Amino acid sequence: MQSAQTIKRILYSIIEETGKKNIHVNIISSIEASQKYIDTIIDACMRRLKYESTDCDLDITIAILCEALLHFMLTVSTLPSERKVEIRYGLTIDVVIPNLLTLKTRPDKSIIVQIIKDVEDFNKISQLEFLQPNSQNIWVISSKPFLTTRYTEYMVFPNFGRHKYSHIIIDINKFLTETGDNSFRFVHSRF
Repeated sequence: MQSAQTIKRILYSIIEETGKKNIHVNIISSIEASQKYIDTIIDACMRRLKYESTDCDLDITIAILCEALLHFMLTVSTLPSERKVEIRYGLTIDVVIPNLLTLKTRPDKSIIVQIIKDVEDFNKISQLEFLQPNSQNIWVISSKPFLTTRYTEYMVFPNFGRHKYSHIIIDINKFLTETGDNSFRFVHSRF
């Protein structure tokens, strides 16, 4: 397996080659452009990483890649989020949309996004339901399905009718629009 640093280095080199500023400008003008960029960047990363489908560490590699790419896309799309939120007893939320305060006071207007590396990560998700009682507002990103309808699943390699990972920024934006989110969004003009 590639180290997390190597995976992120490859990701950010592909982002640089694609053009950070172009990605930002195009996504700000049309959030739908995020899907094309995510697909393109994931494909390029997977080619450079030269993964093997039999690699037992593929799930971890994909999780690291998806998490880093999601953080980048949330930033360039200026969607409000909090990342790596420590809750209790070592339980961490990977991403909260729009923020922890909204999650605590109005869970119906917030999303928890968890990136799954293995079955153990998936089994911890139910612990988050004390904060997010609407299990459909817990979004899970993984490389393979866990065959549950309890949570909203985003798959890098979609099958079984699950949501495609490259559509996640569009879906987050749609959720925020539908819930009437008014969070302040930083517009980054320099990259």
